[in-house]
Amino acid sequence: MNLNIEPIGVIKKSNAGLADILIYSDFEHILQNITQKLEKGISLLIVHKSNKTPDNHQVQISSAELINWKGNILRVKGLEADNDSLIDVRLVKMFDSGQ
Repeated sequence: MNLNIEPIGVIKKSNAGLADILIYSDFEHILQNITQKLEKGISLLIVHKSNKTPDNHQVQISSAELINWKGNILRVKGLEADNDSLIDVRLVKMFDSGQ
């Protein structure tokens, strides 16, 4: 079964193990929902589609560390993707085991 999901952006591999996530202007409201909680070093959950996966999985979920952001571009570390379609970006919620 093939899914047809409209991407909200694109992931471009940068230098030194970094990647830039560009959110398309039509979907910037998604980024506005989380920008209040963004801070350097926070973990993000990235849902993306890669045409290069050998195992035929259409959707991948990756975790990445936010390095910085400006406008609708997020720079992250630890994301193995290049020219992938971005489906969603979420904050990784960390839970304290003492609560």
